[in-house]
Amino acid sequence: MEFFSQAIPRYLLTKRSLTIMVTSAAAFAFLFIIIYKPFNVEHWAEVSRFVFVACVLGIVLLGMSIAAISRVIMCYYAKKHAVSYLQYIAWVSVELVLMSVAFTICSTLTGVQLDIWEAFEKSLLNTSLILLIPYIVSITAFTLQDRNNRLRQIEDDYDKAMQERATIKSLISFYDERGELQLSVTKENLLYVESADNYIYIWYMKGNLPKKLVLRNTLKRTSELLADTNVMRCHRGYMVNMEQVKVLRREKDNFYLELGIEGVKDIPVSKTYGDTVLKWLSM
Repeated sequence: MEFFSQAIPRYLLTKRSLTIMVTSAAAFAFLFIIIYKPFNVEHWAEVSRFVFVACVLGIVLLGMSIAAISRVIMCYYAKKHAVSYLQYIAWVSVELVLMSVAFTICSTLTGVQLDIWEAFEKSLLNTSLILLIPYIVSITAFTLQDRNNRLRQIEDDYDKAMQERATIKSLISFYDERGELQLSVTKENLLYVESADNYIYIWYMKGNLPKKLVLRNTLKRTSELLADTNVMRCHRGYMVNMEQVKVLRREKDNFYLELGIEGVKDIPVSKTYGDTVLKWLSM
């Protein structure tokens, strides 16, 4: 019983879904009546083909008018109230009964002598087939569509989260001596970090030009914070983004790193950090 007390999905109560259900039921009803000739419509076929089709259309319009009115009421009701599965089933059942009564009246108007209850039972059976089959097919289609939409949304959210995560991972952050974030720059835009006593100069690309940010912190503390990145200490006074290095040049007993960017000086490599730099470049 807990299931029946739950609210049905909202996508079954939108104007679009209700319209599709009614129109699909109308199309199915027309074909069903034409082929199987319920409600004593075979007697109309004996008059003429035109009268037969006109009467079938009349029956379909009668039934769908009841369904349309019912769905409009349901649509407005659902705007302010949740519709449970039990209420939805009861609502459809009322539609079936109302249509069956209307079709029973139509059957008796053909002049065929039928017991009223027998006519109602036949009308209820035929109406159930006419209404429930397209309803079930429509609900199944809407459910599958909603499931696919939710799966696509999950995939889109996952891709977005992965992109954001990748972006965050690609950022290198710099903090001042108080531990407050002052700059975050992507790996591909960071050039090098230069020491200046109790300050550091952070060189990075902004557009096509190198730009410098002065930050109160030490190179030693900054190197500890960037230990898990490719920004490596290469000199007592420099750290360099190794991914930006284009050339390792030797002059006498000294090495220099060239970043290949106009306006950016060559970075010296001291003997203390030489082996580490050479090892990274040889990987």
